[in-house]
Amino acid sequence: ISTACSFLSGENHSPSPVISFIKSQKGKPLLVSDEYIFKLNKATTTSKYWICAHTACSAKIHTNTNNQLTKMTGEHSHVPEKETIVVREFREKIKQRAIEETTPIPRIYDEECAKAILSTAAIAVLPSEREISKQLLSLYLYISSNVLLILR
Repeated sequence: ISTACSFLSGENHSPSPVISFIKSQKGKPLLVSDEYIFKLNKATTTSKYWICAHTACSAKIHTNTNNQLTKMTGEHSHVPEKETIVVREFREKIKQRAIEETTPIPRIYDEECAKAILSTAAIAVLPSEREISKQLLSLYLYISSNVLLILR
């Protein structure tokens, strides 16, 4: 998770929303603003253009190359995604620990569950240890095969 930042130029928004960043399951950056998730649509030499992760939603955000908010347009056509964000952050913590440590995945899962402060709604959508283990196993196999290719 990246550091949160707040900045808005040339707009009459007050207060400026705080933005932060998380990663998608494929490791791509996702912008989080006011409990809504945005995916990168286009990047130029001066700006990044983000669109709401919900396909039918018209909300958009523009940031500069330093990931500072410069413009917000459109309205969201759906409720905020607080639980989805919490679950993505939870997955990312487990994924990072599984990559960096030799601790078994079920133990990492249990430890992270014990540390996490989750709402009832977030617990309801939290993936099981088995689901996480399957996903991390495929990641582990992918990383291992790439390491073997490098060593050859």
